[in-house]
Amino acid sequence: MIRSLILLILVVALMGSARSFLGPGAVASSDAGTALAFGFLVLAAIQSGEIAAALRLPRLTGYLACGLACGPSAAGLLTAPMISSLKLVSSVAVGLIALSAGCELDLKHLRPRLRSVASIAGISLVLALVAVAALVMALSPWIPFLRELTPPQRQVVAFNLGVLIASLSPSVVLALLSESGAQGPVSETSLGVVVLSDIAVIVLFGIGSSAAQQVFGGVHEAISPATKLAIEIFGSIAVGALVAVAIRLWVRHVRRGLVLFILAVCVVAAEVGSRLHLDPLLINLAAGLILQNVLRVSGEEIAHALEPASLPIFAVFFALAGAGLDLAVVRTLWVAALAFAVVRGVALSAGALAGARLARAEPVVQRWAPFALIPQAGVSIGLAEILGRHFPTWGVGARALVLSVVTVNLVLGPVLLRMALVRSGEVGKKGAAADLSAPATAPAPTAG
Repeated sequence: MIRSLILLILVVALMGSARSFLGPGAVASSDAGTALAFGFLVLAAIQSGEIAAALRLPRLTGYLACGLACGPSAAGLLTAPMISSLKLVSSVAVGLIALSAGCELDLKHLRPRLRSVASIAGISLVLALVAVAALVMALSPWIPFLRELTPPQRQVVAFNLGVLIASLSPSVVLALLSESGAQGPVSETSLGVVVLSDIAVIVLFGIGSSAAQQVFGGVHEAISPATKLAIEIFGSIAVGALVAVAIRLWVRHVRRGLVLFILAVCVVAAEVGSRLHLDPLLINLAAGLILQNVLRVSGEEIAHALEPASLPIFAVFFALAGAGLDLAVVRTLWVAALAFAVVRGVALSAGALAGARLARAEPVVQRWAPFALIPQAGVSIGLAEILGRHFPTWGVGARALVLSVVTVNLVLGPVLLRMALVRSGEVGKKGAAADLSAPATAPAPTAG
């Protein structure tokens, strides 16, 4: 830990020196600023993760703390243009996370748990949505951007806020499962729940934004929100199928350079997908599911190949998530943020417990799976940005409230989830299972 702390201090000092040496103009330029920010985040976030691990916290917490401390709202080592210029890194990380999540979901193996997954996801999401929407309606006289709205308008806003605040985080769950090597009923059920809920949230958001456009008008576009939603979902799945076929052909006929090929696919999905109104997360999630369950490509093989590239990309991704949080907004709305975070957490936990008992899940799942629903990250932030852009009269205020709640859940969620994985006894089981399943005569793997 001492070594990591010293290295972190040195990296921060070098970053400060580099910024003062280059001057504000050079730092603001896209090339110099992007290269400097990326290099700094790779080094600083990884060391912060090591410090967090030494304190028995998730490395993910260290990445987030690093970004938050160095971001524009704190120390200011990272500027807003720097963060914006690294959006492609975030998109690639989301693609890798989604692809890995899809590859991890072996539906044949998960079939005995599908009832539990569907029951937990459905009940918890509906209960959280209703609870948050009810809280929005109850507090609307004291929430500035809701005071002047009519009752029907408040109801539409409450539904949209309920969807966004109730959303989960596959990225955080998968990152923690990968970091801890967890495997077992809690891990498998949790991953299935957050992925299924994420898809449901995207659909519900399309319905909510369509209703908001009917009531408020919003920013008019050439196509209706419903049509746009259909294109996004089914178009993303279709492109994901093409991506899966391309990866399968590469694995079968080329094999060399698989990591570079997958990274290139994630870059293309992020850049081209956004221009075609497709969702990179859905594209890569569909690709992973098809690879594992239709084309029968080993998900473990893909995940193992991506491990060397995943660490720096994940570290930068979560550090950027921390840097993008606005502490000034949190200081303004911290009371409301805590209230919504508590209501969300209680509703999700109660819904998960009820769903697990209804599906007669194992006692360990009933006890610990609800903790996987607490983390919240990228999906909520991205959808809140859309609301702020399309509905300026109230979307800007809604965005600020959602970001405040996300900040609370992003800080507490990973810690609670890691505690659940440790208490359930599943940490480290993935590596142990792989060792037990390996042939006795197989040579020991090399470090490279």
